[in-house]
Amino acid sequence: MELRHFRYFVAVAETLHFSRAAETLGIAQPPLSQQIKKLEDELGVQLFHRSHHKVELTESGVIFLEQARRTLRMAEQAVDDARRAAEGRVGRLTIGMISSAYEDVIAAVILSFRVQFPNIELVLQEITTPQQIKLLHTGEIQVGFIRPPIHDPAIALEVVKREPLLVALPMGHPLARRKQVPITALASEPWVTTEPWGTLPSDLGMGFYSQVLSVCREGGFTPNVSQVASHMHTIINLVAAGLGVTLVPASASNLHRNRVAYRKLANQTRLVEVSVAYLNSAQSPVLENFLKTVRDVTRKTLQKDARPAAGR
Repeated sequence: MELRHFRYFVAVAETLHFSRAAETLGIAQPPLSQQIKKLEDELGVQLFHRSHHKVELTESGVIFLEQARRTLRMAEQAVDDARRAAEGRVGRLTIGMISSAYEDVIAAVILSFRVQFPNIELVLQEITTPQQIKLLHTGEIQVGFIRPPIHDPAIALEVVKREPLLVALPMGHPLARRKQVPITALASEPWVTTEPWGTLPSDLGMGFYSQVLSVCREGGFTPNVSQVASHMHTIINLVAAGLGVTLVPASASNLHRNRVAYRKLANQTRLVEVSVAYLNSAQSPVLENFLKTVRDVTRKTLQKDARPAAGR
């Protein structure tokens, strides 16, 4: 039994006339009659009462018509779904994301993608950079937003955001009276960060604090770490509580604005990045559509992000 037999049967059942059904199907009437008879023989039931004057559905034919229509609809839907999947218009995409990175540009990417591809199920997971690299390899996520650098030849990276480092100080700290803070002014301060540098599963990425450490060493010191945290929100909370100072990406400066003073780092043009990460070997129409959306959105924002932000 083939799908064409369902189409033949439905055409005859809806016209109750073999000749008109054959004309609708674009085939000759005798082969159509033969195919209906073959279908009845295969089913072991009579689907039509035939006479010289009319064709009528049997009780079995009435029941079979309902199921045949449903089968044809399901087949058409399956074909449509397969084609849309090949075009990356249906499916599921699991996205890893560090908590410190879900700001303007990434939110804009997600919004744009959802508008363009409403039938793609997006699953967002807040995961640290090291965990994202591991889950990309296992296939548990297909794409992630991380803070580079990472050193894995199997992972492709594309920059989506560049931003300066800002000094984060407890509100009321003497240095908060300045518009810009030189890194040397932080040499004797207690620091809130991850420790040891880069070895904790920080949501800021394996390489982010190595960049911070580099800035500090350029200022002639190694930070005196007094409080340890692995997530940006926690680090900012500890700064807000007066337990230390730190350097943060500019996008973090919307956190605790009433309790944390964010100031520009004097004499520094260094930018830190957020990148989209995916396997070089990945072959997925859904992923390709997502990456195209990322590129379209970030093309408009990268130049703006490259300009140093004023301290707040």
